[in-house]
Amino acid sequence: MKTQKNNKQISVRLSAQDYERLALEAEYQGTTIAEIARQRIQLAEKQVELKDLLNHLQAQITQNTFVITSVIAGLDPDETQAAKASIRKQMTRRSR
Repeated sequence: MKTQKNNKQISVRLSAQDYERLALEAEYQGTTIAEIARQRIQLAEKQVELKDLLNHLQAQITQNTFVITSVIAGLDPDETQAAKASIRKQMTRRSR
């Protein structure tokens, strides 16, 4: 692979075991260790993005469930706010 102006080089220290895993994967795929490392970095970035999306989705589902439950329970706006405050307080205690 030719080095392009936009590409930057880094150096990474790996354990012998990690290096061997990369080398075996590179050999299996018929490519270089550097290419496998790039693929792994890209995969890790995608996993972080996916985790963020899942966290956002979970928050939306939680919010929607709360709204639905509040409506079914017939809570007025003041009761809904009090219930939210109580739930947040309990969740804060549990996360400690």
